Amino acid sequence: MGYIAIILIAITEAMDCFAVSISTGLCKSTIPYSRAVLQSFSFGFFQGGMTLLGFFLGKVAERWVSAFGPYIACGILSILGLRMIWGAIREMREAKASEARDGQAGTISSGASCEIAAPSLTLKSIVLLSIATSIDAFAVGVSFAFAKVDLIFATAAIAIASFVIAQIGFEIGKRTARLFKTKVPEIIAGCILIGIGVKLLF
Repeated sequence: MGYIAIILIAITEAMDCFAVSISTGLCKSTIPYSRAVLQSFSFGFFQGGMTLLGFFLGKVAERWVSAFGPYIACGILSILGLRMIWGAIREMREAKASEARDGQAGTISSGASCEIAAPSLTLKSIVLLSIATSIDAFAVGVSFAFAKVDLIFATAAIAIASFVIAQIGFEIGKRTARLFKTKVPEIIAGCILIGIGVKLLF
């Protein structure tokens, strides 16, 4: 397999990381930049690691991953997405209740919905998102086991592409969120996560 083909595969594999990073970027208010970098690094690490795992385990674990992997990934992303949406709705309700009590808008603490979905992107949340987005990389690794491929280059390309593209996705989400003064970005972010999960089933 040629290097150009490997690079194209790496970019394709990074697209789920890109979409998830957009969703976390939309929750800009409580997510430090350092956590966004950690998330991108984790995506790259898991994508590269799952590629290697698929290569070395090959057909032994392929059937299990093919049968259950998409459902696990869908479940993780859907739960996080629903929590994010519910957090945004709850915050909007609390804001209205606060306005009724004080007559002042915006008394609710900033970013509560993002904290519910992933408080400042905790390590647990980052790992769960990394696992959910890297299951496809396992299948790619299995295919590499039956093709002539430079494994070191392929693994590095997938890891680096995932890191870079995830970071770009976070920046896009963060800049997009600045256009809104409501909790719409958080709701959109939750829908994105659920959409990615459903897509993985097919």
